[in-house]
Amino acid sequence: MEMIKLNIDNRTVEVEKGTTIYHAAKKLDIEIPTLCYMNLGDLKIEHKPGGCRVCVVEVEGRRNLAPACATECTDGMEVQTHSIRVLNARETVLELILS
Repeated sequence: MEMIKLNIDNRTVEVEKGTTIYHAAKKLDIEIPTLCYMNLGDLKIEHKPGGCRVCVVEVEGRRNLAPACATECTDGMEVQTHSIRVLNARETVLELILS
C-alpha cells in the first residue's frame, strides 16, 4: 500500500494512493458538503459520480474546480475546501438545482 501526502486547508494528511479528496478531508475532520455522493459501508456500495458539483474544491494548478468525491489525491497536492471561489460555486450550484 503506497502512501501519499497532501495539504488540505493548510493541514498535512497522509493517505493511501487512490483515496479521494473527500475521504482525505474527512480524515482531518474537514466537512465538505455532498449531494450525489453516497456510501453504504455495510453493503459495500459507494456511489461517487461527482455530477452535482456540490462538493467542489480548489486544487492548486488546476484551472477548474474539482469534485472532491470523485477526484483522487496526488502526492503534494494543495487543496482549499472553503475559499471564496469554492463557496460561490457551491451556492450557484444549489441555486441552479433549486430553480
